[in-house]
Amino acid sequence: MEKIIKKLMDMGAEYCDIRYEKRTGLSLEVKDGELKKAVSGSEEGIGIRVLYNGAFGFFSTNNVSDADKAAGIAFKLAKCSKPKEKLRLADVKTVKDEIIWKPKRNPADISTEEKHKLIAGMDEAMRGIEGILTVTTGYSDGNVEMHFLNSEGSDIYTIVPRIVAQADLIAKKDGNIVGYRTRVGGTSGFEIFDSSNPLEKGVNAAKSAVRILSAEKSPSGRFPVITDPDLAGVFAHEAIGHAAEGDSVVSGESILEKKIGEKVASELVTIYDDPAIENGFGSFPYDDEGVKGTKKILIEKGVLKNFILNRETAHKLGMKPNGGARAESFAVRPLVRMSNTMIEKGEHSFDELIEDIKYGIYAKGTRGGQVDPAKGSFQFSAQEAFLIEKGEITKPLKDLSLSGLTLETLKNIDAVGKDVKFGDPGFCGKGQLVPVGDGGPHIKIKNVLIGGG
Repeated sequence: MEKIIKKLMDMGAEYCDIRYEKRTGLSLEVKDGELKKAVSGSEEGIGIRVLYNGAFGFFSTNNVSDADKAAGIAFKLAKCSKPKEKLRLADVKTVKDEIIWKPKRNPADISTEEKHKLIAGMDEAMRGIEGILTVTTGYSDGNVEMHFLNSEGSDIYTIVPRIVAQADLIAKKDGNIVGYRTRVGGTSGFEIFDSSNPLEKGVNAAKSAVRILSAEKSPSGRFPVITDPDLAGVFAHEAIGHAAEGDSVVSGESILEKKIGEKVASELVTIYDDPAIENGFGSFPYDDEGVKGTKKILIEKGVLKNFILNRETAHKLGMKPNGGARAESFAVRPLVRMSNTMIEKGEHSFDELIEDIKYGIYAKGTRGGQVDPAKGSFQFSAQEAFLIEKGEITKPLKDLSLSGLTLETLKNIDAVGKDVKFGDPGFCGKGQLVPVGDGGPHIKIKNVLIGGG
């Protein structure tokens, strides 16, 4: 690959990089007691970026022996481009490194039968709960091996493992239907299931779904709200993280544009994005531009401090690159993406958060929603919710949604819990799917607009 880089530079390239990637893995699926899928395999390929006269050209191939040909095509694509504005990259240190993350309980040492037994046990236990109509459980594990080289002399080799077990279920009663999903996963091995038991999470999800079937519809109006760590993390990711992505900022599509150093949230709020969190589902040692993955404080005690940046957006904003370039695979070019987006812990216990709420809402998890980073608005549907009356949780609610303006809501956070947890791991879209984590403590928000069914 070094010869290809030298050839591209001799042809007049300003910069180039090559990402070799090999993915190996196993995927299993059980539906209502029957094994529906058992697939293992591997995929490898090379993605090449070439910067010429201020424009990037990119080409990829899954035939490693065609790397030289792919490089030539990438160069031609760059040379044919006529950008309105010449692209420049912020400077970074040259890195030569090898990092291999080794699981404590390597999935490669565990039989496929035992992995099947794990999700089959989840399936059986969940279907044993009255009211559950159908269950689908899944398991996957794998490694991503990457070798990154660039024309500046960086040479980085990494292997990152990733594992996940999940359950999707449907509960039904008297014509009412409720869906529910739960996941456990991380950049680790089977040991992650010792601290977060998939069977236990699956059973709790099934019980929650059945409880929702008989729940009252949520009231509508403005109320104080407590969000659990899962929903708090989703808010951090969707409402703040996307607005803090450098490409949104430089294109004028972020409510956070030109607000560095300004107060954008309650002084109780600190939000960060950190790919270096141990076992985080979105963790990685180096991004796909060869920049070390480091913790980025986005908001510190209410003040906007930083954005998530790749080398291009860092140059445009006059800031330092911070490991924010990620690609779904070798086949696509890196984009500015989040990793593990978290809300920092506060000082309050859960009981302290709810004790002075006369009439409010406790919202847990999410069924999805919509966010507009440019307008700074959001709408989320909670996966589960409860009514709070006189400082006590009284009854379950269903069909609850939360909506509002991002910056207004951040400033309305008036208490933060001390119980930081990861929410369920997931995959973030944006034209490419990448694994991400999020989480935080319970948080209390005053005056949130709640919609009910």
